[in-house]
Amino acid sequence: MRKVLLLIPFTVLLTCSRGGEEVRITYRRGEPLAHFLKTLRDSSVVRNTGFVKLLIRLGGIEKHIRPGVYVFRRGEGELSAYNRLKKGPLLSYFRFTIREGESLRDFIPRFAEYGYDTARLMRLANDSLFLAHLSRSFPFLKGKRTLEGFLYPETYFIDYGSSEEEVFLPPLRRFARVWDSLKVEERSESAGLTPYEVLILASIVEKEAVVDSEKPIIASVFLNRLRRGMPLAADPTVKYVLKDPPKILSRRHTEIDSPYNTYRFKGLPPTPICSPTAKSIEAVLNPAKTDYLFFVSADGRTHRFATTYRQHLRNVRKMRLR
Repeated sequence: MRKVLLLIPFTVLLTCSRGGEEVRITYRRGEPLAHFLKTLRDSSVVRNTGFVKLLIRLGGIEKHIRPGVYVFRRGEGELSAYNRLKKGPLLSYFRFTIREGESLRDFIPRFAEYGYDTARLMRLANDSLFLAHLSRSFPFLKGKRTLEGFLYPETYFIDYGSSEEEVFLPPLRRFARVWDSLKVEERSESAGLTPYEVLILASIVEKEAVVDSEKPIIASVFLNRLRRGMPLAADPTVKYVLKDPPKILSRRHTEIDSPYNTYRFKGLPPTPICSPTAKSIEAVLNPAKTDYLFFVSADGRTHRFATTYRQHLRNVRKMRLR
């Protein structure tokens, strides 16, 4: 009698194994297996999640099911679904993009879509002990307290099984290649800045410039202001510390007590404010030769530049009349 009872489920499953419409289901890192199996049932791939759990337990694969994208067919049945889990995912990597000029606060929340603890990711990105560990492989992180600015903006393919610590490695490796190719450590002194100050200023240039051709000019404005001991008065540095920054800052915003308020405090902010591109870093290392001290947006993309405050006010008035 026992033999008959054991054979009946398998007979039923095999008749269902042909299946119907294809369906792709992602098993996310850290996702409870029970939740994933419920998704299989809700997608009509299997009917009995308890039997799939039994097969997984008997097969000894419970701790070996890899995160990723699996392809099933609706109605294919428990045995077929189990075999697919045993074989592994069709796709083991997910595509993740850090956009030009994004800050940690901008892109880290998107990791939640792939099952990551974003609060922990943010803590790690600002953990001096974690950065000290990373600095063994990435010397430019030595003594730093945040990864802001060091995660290069680009598209990456990240293993679904990567830990929170490991997801930072691809953008750090890309940043290291860019950093070395630009010879920042060697060239920064000629710009009158430390390598880290180059990165900080490049992040401000990244946020201010829309078109690449203006980046060396905008960099020259900020460098000229630094040499004269003038506040940078850069809106993006203030917006960086505001929870919901407005498009246009008010006087109240420019009076906040923060080291990132470059209206109130002279010099550079303490850290980068975003992930700058190679062109922004190069613009700081090789700025245009100008006497400009001011600029204002002309059309949302380009800017009007001025050497005196009077000229700047004229440019502002012209823009307001348009």
